[in-house]
Parts: sequence; structure tokens; C-alpha cells
Amino acid sequence: MESKESKSGVKIYDNFRSNLIISNYDNQFVGMRSDKIEKIRSANSEDAVTWNYFKSLREINPELWFPKLFSHNFNSECKYSINDICINLWKEISPPPSLTETQKEEGNSEIDTIIESKDFVWFFEAKYKSEISLRTKNNEKRDQLIRNIDVGSHYAGERDFYFSLIYFDEKYSPIGIEKILEYKSIGIDGLKKILVHRHDSLENIKGISCIKWIDILKSEIKVVDFREETIFDTLCDYIENLGIRQ
Repeated sequence: MESKESKSGVKIYDNFRSNLIISNYDNQFVGMRSDKIEKIRSANSEDAVTWNYFKSLREINPELWFPKLFSHNFNSECKYSINDICINLWKEISPPPSLTETQKEEGNSEIDTIIESKDFVWFFEAKYKSEISLRTKNNEKRDQLIRNIDVGSHYAGERDFYFSLIYFDEKYSPIGIEKILEYKSIGIDGLKKILVHRHDSLENIKGISCIKWIDILKSEIKVVDFREETIFDTLCDYIENLGIRQ
């Protein structure tokens, strides 16, 4: 596991696969942008944490963890069937066409993680030791979170939509947490005042939350399959040690 240190003292792996705990040779890496692979080499890589976390969960029976993760985020029982859920990382989603009524055209959004089924869509914006972006290229008032809420609600269509900021520690993402609390508190009517271009309904937005990476470990998840138990134990060890990764 060869590595070196950056000027700021962060460990940089010679091979990005050394920073992954699962699916090191996944087909998704074929054709992946070189700059994204380069970022995964860093011990502080949000992409590496996202990969290790959600790719691990994807290999575990969702009945064991999804309802608990959902209820922890939204303080309500999960009412959805999870037989058909799928998990996608870094899927590109187009903005609502009506956005051009209020600003210049915006490119696709690369969503860190999407969990979805025929009934719901759940977007995750993942942060590790960084803050959210407070503007987009063509709109200085359109922060990263409201952009994803807008894009996600439009993408979900008639399905219920949920959005979560997943972060490591309050000291690294205080503005992101503050924004989440704001968007959660203003409700649909408040979001309509921000997203004035959305002539379609925003009523499909059913929940907005923020959650720490380590919160999944607080759920009483009982894994009985040996392979799944090994994956979950490895994930738990990885998440518990995020604070000392440099």
C-alpha cells in the first residue's frame, strides 16, 4: 500500500484502489474521468468515503439497514417497498428546463449517491472534510444543496423525493448544516419562493435532512450472513477510523 504525503501532510496513495475497502475493480472505473480517479487517491477524498460507504451497503440486504437509515433521517417509519431499490454513485442528472427562465443554462449535476425505487428517490450530497459550494457557475445565489433539491425533485417526478447532506463533523461543514436546517424549516412554500422557475409541483419533496457518516453505526443492524457480516464489520471499522485518516 505505497503512499506519499502531500505538502499539507495528507496521505496520497500511489494507486487509488488502495484507498478503497470494496469493489476495487468495479466496472464503473472504466471510463471514469482521470481527475476523479486522481482525487480518490487522497486519504481525505469524499469520493473514496462515498464509494466505501454506499458500495458496502449495496452488498448487504437492504431490509437490514435501509428502514433504519430512513427512520433515523426523517423520524418516520419507512413505508416503501425496498425489493426494487437501486443505488447509483455519481449519476448525472439534468436540471429542470424551466431553470433557464431565471438564469443562464446550467449543466448536469453529478449526484454523489442516489437510492431510488419506483416509489421514491433519495439524493445524498456527501461531504467529508469540506464545505458545500455556495454558488454555481451562472448563479451566485444558487448553492450546491438547493441545486440538488431542485434537480432531484424534478428528476423524481411523481415519485416522493428526499434529500440528505451526509457529513463527517460539524466543524468541517457548518454552512451546509445551516442551509439544510433552513430549507427544512421553510417547507414547500419557502422552497417555491427560492425555486421560482418551478411551475410544476414541489409537493413531492417529502424530507430534507443531514446525517453523519457514523450514524449508520448507531442503528441496531443484525447481519447474519457471513459475507454480509464481513462487509459490514469492515465498513464499521473504516467509518470509526475516519477521524484519524491522514
